[in-house]
Amino acid sequence: MIAAAVTEEIRDLLAAGQLSQRKIASRVGVSRGTVNAIALGKRPDYTVRSRRQGGGFVPPSGRPRRCASCGGMVQMPCLLCIPTFPR
Repeated sequence: MIAAAVTEEIRDLLAAGQLSQRKIASRVGVSRGTVNAIALGKRPDYTVRSRRQGGGFVPPSGRPRRCASCGGMVQMPCLLCIPTFPR
């Protein structure tokens, strides 16, 4: 998952229309496929997901460990065990 700020920067550069997707990808440090997916609206908008969660959404981070609820090896908090997380 790329940071929301990077996604916004890509959208701004695409809207400006001065650079190719390849140059945007090189400048921002992502693949051209990622830029293309954002341009076509095929990339999930994680900022919208986090807003649905309310202000208390904490993205997973840290080393993977075993979730006590589902038993999966995940970064905590386990998004599979959060009942309101949209899938």
